[in-house]
Amino acid sequence: MSEEIKVIKTAEMQQIEDQMTMLVQTGRLNNLVDLLAVVSDQIEMTTTPMVEKMVTSIDNMATTGFITENAIRHAKRENAKNEVPSLFGLLKLMKDEETRRGLAFMLNLTKGIGKQL
Repeated sequence: MSEEIKVIKTAEMQQIEDQMTMLVQTGRLNNLVDLLAVVSDQIEMTTTPMVEKMVTSIDNMATTGFITENAIRHAKRENAKNEVPSLFGLLKLMKDEETRRGLAFMLNLTKGIGKQL
């Protein structure tokens, strides 16, 4: 007394079946399962300190971008309202503590880049 059950396939269901058949026949389904396993492992291995470190890194990059953008705006404003300084004018700028702090930072940055080369 077995009854036959007929499933009426929609075009979408047939398309999914065809795609799954192709994935199985070509071995790509195994690749997808492996990829899901790797993603699952990464989720399980992710710790709170790891997430915090990633968030801190992203925050540092955003802060660096913000500082750089502000510095560029300031430099453009200063250049727009002042004419190109002479050599003595440049030496006069060296009296300003912020200028010296910026130059020291840039020289230390250059030194750090040189150590990496």
